[in-house]
Amino acid sequence: MTETLRVVANELGTNLPVLSMAWILQHPEISCVIAGASKPSQLENNMKAAGFVIPADAMAEIDKITGFHHFERHVG
Repeated sequence: MTETLRVVANELGTNLPVLSMAWILQHPEISCVIAGASKPSQLENNMKAAGFVIPADAMAEIDKITGFHHFERHVG
């Protein structure tokens, strides 16, 4: 799975860490991301991910690769 996702990241002009976090951020079902960084390069990737927009077709492809199932979020 990792290598397949790396190919998708390369096709979108980014790297796997940016793609991974951007994918999470673009899912409305996921309310937050707890990100950490122990190196400046990791912090840079986290910041890039916040502004990286994955096209809808690529989001669907990544969902399929990862087996992600959309669900309705209930807030009460």
